[in-house]
Amino acid sequence: MKPPSFRNRLKEDSKIISQINSFVRTTNIPLRLLDSKGEVLWKSNCFKKKSYFCNTIQSGHFQGRPCLKSHREAVQESLRWGEPIISKCCYFIMQIVSPVLEKGRLVGQLVASPFLLIDPSELQPEELVPLLRVKSDRTQNLKKALSSIPIVKDEEARQAAQRLFQLADRLSDPDLSALMKVQEAQILQGKIADQIRDLKDLDREFTRDSLSKLFYDQEKEIVTKIRLGDQAGAKEILCQLLAIILVQYLENFELLKISILELLIILSRAAVEAGAKIEEMLGMRYGFVTELASIRNQETLCLWVVKVFEKLTDQIYQTRNARNYQRLKRALDFIETNYGEPLTVDRVAKEVYLSTSRLSHIIKSELGITLGDYISKVRIEKAEALLKDRELSISQIALEVGFPDQSYFTKVFKKIEKCTPKIFRQNELRSA
Repeated sequence: MKPPSFRNRLKEDSKIISQINSFVRTTNIPLRLLDSKGEVLWKSNCFKKKSYFCNTIQSGHFQGRPCLKSHREAVQESLRWGEPIISKCCYFIMQIVSPVLEKGRLVGQLVASPFLLIDPSELQPEELVPLLRVKSDRTQNLKKALSSIPIVKDEEARQAAQRLFQLADRLSDPDLSALMKVQEAQILQGKIADQIRDLKDLDREFTRDSLSKLFYDQEKEIVTKIRLGDQAGAKEILCQLLAIILVQYLENFELLKISILELLIILSRAAVEAGAKIEEMLGMRYGFVTELASIRNQETLCLWVVKVFEKLTDQIYQTRNARNYQRLKRALDFIETNYGEPLTVDRVAKEVYLSTSRLSHIIKSELGITLGDYISKVRIEKAEALLKDRELSISQIALEVGFPDQSYFTKVFKKIEKCTPKIFRQNELRSA
């Protein structure tokens, strides 16, 4: 049987009708369903009362359908950005627009309008031109109609926009998942663009060597986050890594894909070390090459990487002991906050209500290193950031990050970084 059209769904799906009525009742914003040509297929009962102002300014001197043009422009913006659009309808009147799709084709739109974001008394003189142009005998009626338009706060408008998008999703066939992917891609591209801008704000000319070093540092950080189960933190670093790769290979898409593949292999290896099943990871790796071959643009590539990354980390959480993970996270959060203080296994264990032997076992089994080594690693990472400051002496930095003296600090630093703090500082300042 052929699936019902969005018009029939509006009539037959009681849940949609209930949600629409709830939207109008709670937001107090009139709602209409228009077809792709702008013709009204359905409108809420309150539209007649609230639309008197719109009808007035569109009559006489204002003949025409200026709102129809704004609806069309808004729905195209919605398709472009993958989200509901809050914009001006005409003059100072606001609208929220979300598209209705069938088989990926625009067949209609939900329009929530009219409403105001500010009280009419706060409108600027130039915004009141429509009132000043009408005949004097109609001015009072127009002002009265204006006062009946609902005033919606900014946050309420944003919430209403999300609810409207959900209604449009239910009316669409099959749904707005394709549009949601557009939104995800736009958000991701925005984050990567921010990271690229941050790189440029460092005010230095990047060479292949300096970018490789920066990539290596971030790569170590994301592997640590993955092993700790910090998906949000790892995803943030992933955006930084993608930015570094794009800066290097933006002009060569094939090299860009090869670099992405190398990154994913590193991340899959980290996922296995963190507890993901090796069989699952090998299967995913095999699919990387095939899927990469079909990708033709940067936006799709970056979105695909994030989706693959989420699958990798999901595999970790499915196999990892959830209870151990929560205890581990609390312990590591405590170390992250108190690394500058004297820390012992006993003190950390008391903070997470475990015996020292149990905590040591969890740390070793989940991270592959001892608790003492992990504390030293955190302290050295904090020290590396401080060594970029010329004003701080090495002995000051040692005390700042929790080492009892400069000699022991230097010994541990050299063991982890294969160079002394002094040489590390010189290299950092030279490349800055």
